[in-house]
Amino acid sequence: MGGEQGRVISRTGDLSPFWRMGVPLAVLGASLLGLLVAFVFSLAAVSHGFEHALIAQQQAALVADIARDAETRNPEVLRQSLGAYRDLVAAEGRYLRPGDHTGQEREMRRASELAAMTAVPAERARLVTTVKAIAIDEAREVSAVRAELARVRRETVAFAALLAVVAMLTVVAGAISLARANRTLAIEVVARRAELDTVDRSRRLFFAKASHELRTPVTAIRVLAEVALESGGDAQGCLHDIVAQAGFLDHRIADMLSLAQAGEGRPSLVLVPGDLVGAIDAALAQAAAYARSIHVDFDWSPALAPAIVAFDQRWLAQAILTVIDNGLKYSGPGDRLQVVLTRDDGQARIAIADSGPGILPPDLPRIFDAYYQTEEGRARGGSGLGLALARWVLEQHGGAIHAENRAETEPGACGCRIVMTLPLLDTGSGTATAAA
Repeated sequence: MGGEQGRVISRTGDLSPFWRMGVPLAVLGASLLGLLVAFVFSLAAVSHGFEHALIAQQQAALVADIARDAETRNPEVLRQSLGAYRDLVAAEGRYLRPGDHTGQEREMRRASELAAMTAVPAERARLVTTVKAIAIDEAREVSAVRAELARVRRETVAFAALLAVVAMLTVVAGAISLARANRTLAIEVVARRAELDTVDRSRRLFFAKASHELRTPVTAIRVLAEVALESGGDAQGCLHDIVAQAGFLDHRIADMLSLAQAGEGRPSLVLVPGDLVGAIDAALAQAAAYARSIHVDFDWSPALAPAIVAFDQRWLAQAILTVIDNGLKYSGPGDRLQVVLTRDDGQARIAIADSGPGILPPDLPRIFDAYYQTEEGRARGGSGLGLALARWVLEQHGGAIHAENRAETEPGACGCRIVMTLPLLDTGSGTATAAA
């Protein structure tokens, strides 16, 4: 019961789709961030270039104005104009590269010298010639600054376009990733829901079957008690049957409680070395009354030598009793249920064989699953829990359990054989003997 629920709840989703889309998204996101930073720097460069171009334009315009009427302009006005030009050259310094500051200092000295020459009439001709040469240089500088500004603008536009493309790719990739993640999640949710629905149906079926199976012996006990009361004679036979039905009822309740505890991880098994004959005898003794009530005998063949294993007396006896009860369920009046204990390759082997209809091959591996029942099992009643409990107990002992049809090894034989194996102990050392 708990095992089925655990398998449904503990299963984790497959995260590979998230990783497959997460890496490209991370790359695109990093690219987008890098382009955004580059775009910001590019905008700053455009702004810087525009301001430089504006100052260069002002310098060129001022020098051209000075050169146009330098010969006739009032010396004081000319000196003020050259001072304004010098201030513009100084302001240009924050837009220049480190290697260009030497040229700037030279231009500032030249502007200062020209301003001083305005007071000397004899220097006016040289002043005019120098100013005209400066005007030509400033015009060239304006052209160079404009070309640089145009280049930066083109780069900025390219960055903007690339940024837009990467942003669109990121959005598309994000949408695809989200769609795939949603599809994966939807598939997983549908699968989980189907599994939970299956478990829920199995549980409902279990409670219906368990109610029927528990009600049957209770009804039989009541009927037998009423017959004993009404007969007024010797009630020994009825009492024997009542004991058998009560024992059967007790076995079923023990199966359900034990499997519930096993599924919750609560039971603690104490393994003590001992002969398996004792555990099998205890199980047969508990099943004897019910076997007599349905007129089935036991054919019990113990091993020739002691089969010493480490086992928990209560739990292993319960598992063996569960398998015996399963065999009795498929046995008819007059049948004999075979119980054989052998030693083989370091393993103790308990084989319990009935004479029933056997099990269809597709059902053989599944009869030990909780809630699972074959068509024949449903017809004969049962909860589908007993063999699941037996498998759990055997696994806790380091053993195994499997089912086979007797016809596979005994031509002409009918029925099913359930085989339980446990590791034998080396009696000299008290350790388990490994199978060859």
